[in-house]
Formats: sequence, structure tokens, C-alpha cells
Amino acid sequence: MGEKRCVLGGVALLLGLAGGCQTAKDLPKSDFHFYIESKENSQNATWIPTAILPVSGLSVGVCSYPAFFPKDVEFARIVTSNFGKCILFKLTQQAAIELYKLSVECSGRKIVFAFNGKALGLSAPIDGTIMDGAFTIFPEVEESELETLVAEINDAATKVKNLKKN
Repeated sequence: MGEKRCVLGGVALLLGLAGGCQTAKDLPKSDFHFYIESKENSQNATWIPTAILPVSGLSVGVCSYPAFFPKDVEFARIVTSNFGKCILFKLTQQAAIELYKLSVECSGRKIVFAFNGKALGLSAPIDGTIMDGAFTIFPEVEESELETLVAEINDAATKVKNLKKN
């Protein structure tokens, strides 16, 4: 009798979960995160996760937990700076407050952008408080791939926000 109850309970749980599942089209096909450069960024700090950029091979120690997620991004767009094309990220109001706090605490450090599990770019060193919730990342991708990358970022951010609403 106890075995039947266990099986029926498992079936009920699966049916309940299936009712709340999203379809594949609702889920983002890409994922990205932002990490803050570790304060202890040195050769001897082997416990610190390291992000290695794909083109330059630059190795950056990062904090082990992401600072921002796709849900924190309002939008991304391509902008031109003195150093070339980069991606401007505008954060949601709540994430902008966190970015403000981080910019005070993490002066001199960089923000590392990871896309689909790989480090893809970084910001210039934080040189003051970021009050508007916006920052730029210099991605190490071909210029021809930049529009596709930004479209995937915006698609993922939008889909994650829509999942939160449902």
C-alpha cells in the first residue's frame, strides 16, 4: 500500500510540474552573466575562478558568484567609443542600485561579461560611482558578430523577464 501511495504521489508531482512548464520557445537560447573582477586578482590566488578572454587570452580573476543576470538587464545596444565598438548595458532600476553600490566598493576593478559559460569581454576599470545603471563591455568578437550577439542578449533578457511575470 505504501508503495502505491509513493507512486501516486510521484505521478501527482510530475503532473503538477508539467502544468507549470514553459514551452521551448519561451526559454532563452542564450545565457549570460556579469562578474566583478576579484580584489585578490593575482597569480598566487589559485582558489579564485579565472575568466580567460578568447582573443587576447587575458586572464582575469573573478568573484565566484555573478553580480548580475539576464533578469537584471533592461536592454543592450551597440555603441562606439574611443576604443571601438562596444556593448552598452542598461540595468533595471533595482539592479542599477546594486551596480551603484558595487561601483563604490569595487573602484578600479572591471566587470567581466560571460556569454553561454565563456568569458567574452570586460569593461574598463570602474573609475567612479555608476549612478545611471549603465556600463559598457568591450566584447572580444568579430564586428560582424556583434549585432547577432546583442540580439541574443536582448532576446534572453526579454524572455527571462516574461518568465518571471508568468
